[in-house]
Amino acid sequence: MPVSLQPDTLSYKSTVFDFAFHPTQDIIATGLITGHISCVRYVPGLGNNQPLWSVRPSKKSCRGLAFSHDGAGLFTVSKDGAIGALDVNTGAVLIKKPEAHDDPINAIKLLTENILATGDDSGTIKLWDVRTGNETMQYTEHDDFISDFDYDTDSKTLVASSGQGTISIYDIRKPTMLAMSANQDDELLSICIVKDRRKVVVGSQEGVLNIYSWGDWGDCTDRFIGHPNSIDTICKIDEDTVATGSSDGIIRVIDILPNKFQGIVGEHEDFPIECIKVSHDKTYLASSSHDDTVRFWDVRYLTGDREENEDDSQEAQEVTGDNEKDSSDDEAGPSGDMDVDSDDSDAPKKSNRRPKKQAPAPTNAAFFDDL
Repeated sequence: MPVSLQPDTLSYKSTVFDFAFHPTQDIIATGLITGHISCVRYVPGLGNNQPLWSVRPSKKSCRGLAFSHDGAGLFTVSKDGAIGALDVNTGAVLIKKPEAHDDPINAIKLLTENILATGDDSGTIKLWDVRTGNETMQYTEHDDFISDFDYDTDSKTLVASSGQGTISIYDIRKPTMLAMSANQDDELLSICIVKDRRKVVVGSQEGVLNIYSWGDWGDCTDRFIGHPNSIDTICKIDEDTVATGSSDGIIRVIDILPNKFQGIVGEHEDFPIECIKVSHDKTYLASSSHDDTVRFWDVRYLTGDREENEDDSQEAQEVTGDNEKDSSDDEAGPSGDMDVDSDDSDAPKKSNRRPKKQAPAPTNAAFFDDL
């Protein structure tokens, strides 16, 4: 196994609301409550991170970030309901669509090369064609904040979790919702598709992982109890394993079906975890917290043993196959600091209205050209 050498912690002077990994390069973008957005090239070792740029396109808090598929652009959403696009090389503001939502936007995810999903504090979900900037779909079934998204490419299905205690399911080609789960009487804060689209894992305010069977959306079919505090963020390590970030400041690894606590990746002392995501090459898991930092954790060990076992199994099968053939033949066969002079009076309330999301989206000169 490679020697563990993690990039240095990124420290700021205000809360990191969201961050996103570049889809192909060792670059991370962070969005702060002050409205500042920065890009850093992360490099293993203390003091090796390389700040690329920092801008403040809005005085309102940056609620979410999503890289384009080609990595050339960075989409942003903010408390004032605006959607923007930045040039990843320079940080220049390419486009800003003000009042894209009537309420603060809380969730963002690029679903396809050309479709961006956004969800706001009132429960409205909108889909946007990034080539034209036009809204293509709007769903209004929720009456409380949209906390998180995940998306299945093969079935073109978007799943969303909400503060009203339900998850909703959409075929993004259709104007109406496919299904909504029963109310769990608990705020649902994070969501992740696992088990090759057979299961959906949802984190709750009470610290329960609710597990839904794909297509059986009425109620969860299994529950994993054990987190002492809310599960604010989830990311997938592989199809059988997720990492969870909790308000107790601990990042845990959980095996799904059979449900098993595997261990702790790291922690931010007693500060709640805002967001966790895995880098493009699955070398690092990064986490942001109310301690105003983004920390990196080497997680190659989480998949190394499994990959080695798979390789061994494949080799064994090949050997077996060769032996069978032979036998047959025989027979006949940076850290960078920011100013905190925001006019955003919404200090992040620990709990729910956190952004997150991970995503990508291609920057296009025609993006939002209706403006």
